[in-house]
Amino acid sequence: MTENRASFISKQVSSGEYYYLNLTPGRDAEETVVCGGREQCAPEYRIERNGFRFHCIEFVSSGRGALTLHGKIYPLRPGAIYCYGPRTPHIIETDPEQPMLKHFVDFTGHALVALLKRTEFQKGDLFFVSRPFRIRSIFENLITTGNTESRNRDALCALLLRQLILCADDSAMEPEAAFSPAWQTYLRCRQHIERHYLKTENIGGVASECFVDRAYLARLFKRFAEETPLQLLTRLKMGRAADLLVNRDLLIKQVGEAVGYPDPYHFSRVFKRVYGIPPETFSKTARRGG
Repeated sequence: MTENRASFISKQVSSGEYYYLNLTPGRDAEETVVCGGREQCAPEYRIERNGFRFHCIEFVSSGRGALTLHGKIYPLRPGAIYCYGPRTPHIIETDPEQPMLKHFVDFTGHALVALLKRTEFQKGDLFFVSRPFRIRSIFENLITTGNTESRNRDALCALLLRQLILCADDSAMEPEAAFSPAWQTYLRCRQHIERHYLKTENIGGVASECFVDRAYLARLFKRFAEETPLQLLTRLKMGRAADLLVNRDLLIKQVGEAVGYPDPYHFSRVFKRVYGIPPETFSKTARRGG
């Protein structure tokens, strides 16, 4: 966990990863990402403020809690996203039995505020997103980019923040839909795949372990995702394979076996279908830096 946190970042967390770009932006800034990160709330997590120094977007990745915004109380669940600013009283608290994991980004600048006002965020209410895994991915990209030294780091983070705002607006849905049985089943099945993809051989096994019909699982993904269950499973396996090819001194056969493909020829065909090149070429290219 990062120890040198800004004074306004809560210490009521059990773990966290943060990045800091500009903690003292000018008043006339056009668009400035101040800081952000990911934090696992401690069971006693509770924040109550009359306002905040910057604008902030927060996203709940897992766990439960409650948000009080503009005097209205909202339940916090995975997929919830909300924004507050310098004059927004708010209370954020976690369920001690299911502490939240949440991502956040703090920012300022008239161009970013103008963008917010053209999206779902302008209503000032909490809403849910139908593509929570894409939103989480953008937050994770912000953390990686924010912690990578480069001359374009600030500009890249500003672009990612714009992408975050627009993607959240595109996938906004009403809280009622987010609490529907279909949505909850989709989340449960997707999380199962993400947690157990290395041990999962096929989608039939996923359906069985999640107690749903395989055809229904396919319909859930068609409704809520941009890929089929099989495409998700394959992407996760090949992503792990790519990581092993770059960072471990393993044979192609060993990499294939590690991600559930005992037949090296089948593994190579699937890897090439995902990345466009065979695993041997991928490994050589990555190791020599392109």
